[in-house]
Amino acid sequence: MTPRLIDHRERFACNDSGCGFIYWNNPIPVVGMVVETEQGIVLAHNKLMPQGIFSIITGFLEANESPESAAQRETKEELGLDAVEIHFLGVLPFARANQIVIAYHIKASGKIQLNEELDAYKIVQKTELRGYSKNNKFEVQEWLDHLNVLA
Repeated sequence: MTPRLIDHRERFACNDSGCGFIYWNNPIPVVGMVVETEQGIVLAHNKLMPQGIFSIITGFLEANESPESAAQRETKEELGLDAVEIHFLGVLPFARANQIVIAYHIKASGKIQLNEELDAYKIVQKTELRGYSKNNKFEVQEWLDHLNVLA
């Protein structure tokens, strides 16, 4: 595989003229959920992240799964919570991880039970999220912007 100019971009392509393989490096679709319970917004710490970094819940889509179903499934798998309401927030690029995030606000019920990916969580109030940067915590900011439009 060597880099070649294809469609005005440098892409890796097979060296063998009969191969035809091109590595497009397309973004990976993921879901991101602002999960809200009666107590507040759930932020979680993924074991692979540095200590002190809490974020919204995220997960990959499975084959033949709708983004909305993935959001509900990931909320159940990662937090043990049932989605009671789900609202689409938007589709947002996350270039740093080469992902496209399909974001939702989920109102959930149940008792939080973390799966093996997560080792801690905290509950915060909406007012505590107002300072989140649109570039670093975009799903949260998108949701807050949406709430402001509805208010």
